[in-house]
This record gives sequence, C-alpha cells and structure tokens, in this order.
Amino acid sequence: MNIVKPYIELWHQDADWIHHVAKCARICYASDGSNDVKLVDNLLKLGHLSMFRHRSIYYIIPKDNKYIDLVTRLEFSPYVEYLIGSEAIYLATNGHFYIEHKDNILKLLDSFIVTAEEFINRELGWRLMRYTFKITTQISTSRELNRVSPNNIAEQSTRYVYENGTICCPHWLDYDLANNIQNLVARDGDKVLMDNDNNKAYIYIKDCAKSFASYKVLVDECKMNRQDARGILPIDTATICAYTYSVNQWRDIIDLRYHGKTGAPHPNAKIIAGMIREELIKFGYDF
Repeated sequence: MNIVKPYIELWHQDADWIHHVAKCARICYASDGSNDVKLVDNLLKLGHLSMFRHRSIYYIIPKDNKYIDLVTRLEFSPYVEYLIGSEAIYLATNGHFYIEHKDNILKLLDSFIVTAEEFINRELGWRLMRYTFKITTQISTSRELNRVSPNNIAEQSTRYVYENGTICCPHWLDYDLANNIQNLVARDGDKVLMDNDNNKAYIYIKDCAKSFASYKVLVDECKMNRQDARGILPIDTATICAYTYSVNQWRDIIDLRYHGKTGAPHPNAKIIAGMIREELIKFGYDF
C-alpha cells in the first residue's frame, strides 16, 4: 500500500487548448498518451462533451447595442459570465457551451475571441478568469468538492484509482508516522504492537492495507470486475481530479469548503480548498 499527501497543481491553458482538454480527459482514464488531437476527436465523436468544459474561451466585444442584446441573451446559461465595461463587453465561457452554440448564438462573436493573456491584462477580464486545478485527495473529499453546480470535473475512474493500493493521508494522521507504521505492518503483520497514542493510526493503516490486499485477491484470483470489487476499498483511497471554474465559482467553493459558509467544512476538504485559495491569492484575488 502507498500513502500520499493531499496535493494541488495549477494547470494553465496555453494557446493549444486541445492539449489542455486532452490532459484533463486523460485523468479519467489514467492515461499518459500523446496523441491529443485523436483523443479530442474521439471525445467529440462519442459525445463526451463534458471534458470540453475545461477549455476556457474569452471574448472582448465592442460595446454596441446589438452585441449587448446578444450577450444578455446568454444569461440563461451557468456556463457564461460577462461584465460590461465603459468601452467593451468581457465574456468568458467553456468549450462545451461553445460547441453546442457555435452555429447559432455565438456565431456573431467568433471574431472577438482573444487569448487568455490579453483577457487577464484587462481589469474586467481578470475578474472573469477561469482556472484549472489538478487535485490529489481522498475519494471522500472529491465527493465534497463534486457537489457543485455547474460541474466542470474530470475524475480518475475507479477502474484505475486502485492499481497501486494508495490512500491519501487524512488530516488527523501524521504522514511520517503513517509510513513508519505501514513499513512495520508490511514487515511484521499482526505481530506489531502499538502504544495507546499510536493505536488508532495502527488500526487504520492495517485495515486499509488489508482492504487493498483483499481487493487484489478478488480481482486477480477470483476474477471479479474491478467496478464490483471496489466496494471493499477504504473511502480514503486516493483519487485524482481536475476542476475548472471561474474565479467567482472558486470563490463559492472556497466559501463552502474553507470558510464554512453553511456549516463547518470537513477538515480534508478544507485542506484542499485552502491550497486553492492560497494559489489564487497569488494572482491578486481577495478572499
């Protein structure tokens, strides 16, 4: 069994949005392939459009009444955010919405698409920026983070999460202690004796390792499908996710999972939300 720490990584979308979408999609399949164009084409053909929500599209549109009327018609969608400035309209959306509307309501706006660099260098654009974070956490914590609407999520399938028998260290367990106990359990099994202070850690580590071992037997020897055998696994099994949200949407998530707007957040979720908060503060956002 492996033990990893909670971790986040900011993924910037460069000019090659296809690579960005492909990178997010590969999380779902635990894949490290290199043919981005083929993967994205297959997603389109199969209708897996949710992965295109990780593509960010930005517009700077002249402040003209016909464009204001057009933009305000987009208010129905949770995937569109815009601000009207003194000289221009700033609008941000995602690739899924673009695919579904590029031949009708967005057709007149194509010529106003700008790069992320140009958009973020304008005050109103900066306020509408979208950010992708790759997150390593517990399955129990991803459930907390996934309870957001609209969802812009790529999460590693449970067919692949458990290949190495990995847990993500929970908030209450010291990482070094966990690894020390893990090494003792792997070497001495049930012969290990723990003092009272470390007893809960020992029971936790031993039973997680036992669950992973039983899972391996079910899959390798009993030929049980992974998607059925997964029921035996601990809820702190490590998972990897990618989330793409606007600053305003991240603010809502941080309010819930860090500041506890609707009640005390789970400590594991607060750890991840706090990491994201600190990363966004570096860009000048105030939380």
